[in-house]
Amino acid sequence: MIEFQQIIKEFQHKGKTMKALDNVSLKIEKGDIYGVIGYSGAGKSTLLRMVNALEGPTSGKVIVNGKELGTLKTLELSQVKKNISMIFQHFNLLDSKTVFDNVAIPLVLNKVDKGIIKQRVKELLEFVGLADKENSYPSQLSGGQKQRVGIARALVTNPEILLCDEATSALDPKTTVSILELLKRINKEFTITILVVTHEMEVIRKICNKVAVMEKGKVIEAGDVIEVFGKPKQSTTKEFIKTVIHDEIPLSVIDELKEELRNKRIYLLKFFGKNCTKLLLNTLTKEFDIEMNIVFANVTELQGTTLGVFTVVFYGEDADMDQIYPYIKGSGITVEEVLI
Repeated sequence: MIEFQQIIKEFQHKGKTMKALDNVSLKIEKGDIYGVIGYSGAGKSTLLRMVNALEGPTSGKVIVNGKELGTLKTLELSQVKKNISMIFQHFNLLDSKTVFDNVAIPLVLNKVDKGIIKQRVKELLEFVGLADKENSYPSQLSGGQKQRVGIARALVTNPEILLCDEATSALDPKTTVSILELLKRINKEFTITILVVTHEMEVIRKICNKVAVMEKGKVIEAGDVIEVFGKPKQSTTKEFIKTVIHDEIPLSVIDELKEELRNKRIYLLKFFGKNCTKLLLNTLTKEFDIEMNIVFANVTELQGTTLGVFTVVFYGEDADMDQIYPYIKGSGITVEEVLI
């Protein structure tokens, strides 16, 4: 559906060459909700803008629906772009036009019959929950309602690809949740491939099935959301994940553990599914002469399953505790020793 092959993008600024994208390669399959996350200046928005040819690569290939954009003539490129729509951070609505007219703009520009425009716009306003706002103006709407208008406008041409550039960053948390649920519904009901650029890991967690993490113009980590969340490799990825999955022991608990004189080892366990860690811990206490105490736990829903993070303190003799780490690792659960 969308493929970036060894993309390099350079800008000239005050006589200096700035590299915004550095050898980026990604593949987004049909039906994906693919998230690209990174701090400001990571290059994620520049990458997004290449899908609809608002930016072109200095070198490398951008392929959309099997067509390399850099080789297309103007008319061919225009045909590809008709299947791509975009949702913006600040809505980009025309204040002088009603909600109905804002949504209708792409169809009016394409000289679609007025009867078809009326039917299509009304259908989409119903879909996004704004059927009663068609005669209102943007100044009369909340931020969430404005974004719903932007979404309806993006859908009015029946696109195959939807680009979201920080689409929820201007919204409050409650409104953000409702917009993300709407995007999931769009992906499911219309089979639209969605590419999301964001700096919020919560957006990735809630709707994306795949994610790429960018830093200084490079993709430093990419894959299925479950895999990246469960086993992050890069420090930047770990920092983002910590914003939604808390795995650090509270300082008050650390202070208590430091005061304990018993022989102990502390392990951080990460697992998928509800029961596997409970079964594992029960087995450990039966197999070895140890005691245990769960001092911190966090369970997060991801793609229809749960990611559990448990911090467990084990007490016992070294001979028994030496076997705990390899036993846990052999069970397929991610384990790290925690030093305090």
